[in-house]
Amino acid sequence: MTAVAAQRTVGTVRVLSSVAAVVTVGVFPVFLVGGLGVQLQREFGFGAAMLGVGAAGFFGVAAISSRTMGWLVERIGARLGMRIGALGSSLCLFGIAAAPSSWWLLGLLWVGGLPNSLAQPASNLLIAQGIPVNRRGMGFGVKQSSIPAATLLAGVAVPAVALTIGWRWVFVIAGAIGLIAAVAVPRLPEAERSRSGRAGRSGKGASRSALVLLAISGGLGSAAANALGAFVTTTAVEVGFSPSAAGLVLSLGSATGLVIRLCAGVVADRWNPNLVRVISGMLLIGSIGFALMAVDSPVVFLLGVSIGFGAGWAWPGLLNFAVAKIAPDRVASATSFTQTGVYLGGSSGPLLFGVFAEHAGLAGAWLAAGGAAIIAGVLLLFIRR
Repeated sequence: MTAVAAQRTVGTVRVLSSVAAVVTVGVFPVFLVGGLGVQLQREFGFGAAMLGVGAAGFFGVAAISSRTMGWLVERIGARLGMRIGALGSSLCLFGIAAAPSSWWLLGLLWVGGLPNSLAQPASNLLIAQGIPVNRRGMGFGVKQSSIPAATLLAGVAVPAVALTIGWRWVFVIAGAIGLIAAVAVPRLPEAERSRSGRAGRSGKGASRSALVLLAISGGLGSAAANALGAFVTTTAVEVGFSPSAAGLVLSLGSATGLVIRLCAGVVADRWNPNLVRVISGMLLIGSIGFALMAVDSPVVFLLGVSIGFGAGWAWPGLLNFAVAKIAPDRVASATSFTQTGVYLGGSSGPLLFGVFAEHAGLAGAWLAAGGAAIIAGVLLLFIRR
């Protein structure tokens, strides 16, 4: 019995480490570009609006392809889907490292949305098939913690790599990590193909209504939160931080979000709270953080970054966990449905933020992001338990 328990623990660790690596690599393109925004703007001579266009294109392509990728994962299985996703992201990262112009960089950034949209439902399915039921909250927490981990690494990469040997080497290193992640995806017999084989159906009746509201709220929340990865360093420089310190500010916020996402997953496993109400509360608290980031003060800005990452962008793991509970027999398809809303928000959010920043200033843009988070949190109150 002890040997069996040990074997299960090893299997869980392998699944979680693989999911974390693949998901991190999948979002590396957009968050590395955001974290290195100051260096990229200096070299290629573009402004905040084009940076927003790049992030918008990444998530826009992911939104358009998300449902198709969920359907594909249901048929080819989680393992192959994760491997293809990691390999595709790696190739995009190597391409960005060689970018001769801003248009080349933005084009590859947009293409990077495709492998990311494949890796997301594939990793959700692997968690549902390879993690025990009583640990799945933690599993989704680990998976979604990979996103702030990507922004944390992007922040660290600024002083450690970009300002020493050059920003291009950041993408080379990230691409190499992607190749390793693709090879390391574990083989699970039950994860070679979907159990249900019913892609494209995301529920009926009340469950479908819940998924629709989750998709809309997730989109609004993502629209607000994705500006964090793309514009925190730029805003930090404006309020008084040096470019090197701005990268560390991004790392601080990312570390806060990472810890909260993990803790939220553990709490969900242990106490089985109303996940939708928890997500709603986090979005409303996060809106306060976005408002504080509009204040022209380094100290207040740091506090806002911590709250923004720690609450306003720490809910995605709980969102996927809630969807997996609603549609346990079609996790890839259902999560790809709600992920479409998240991607649409992730696409439009940075784009609109960039436009707001160009015309109303960064402070006005952060206030608008806080308003989107409030609307998202209120909408979730209409979902019944």
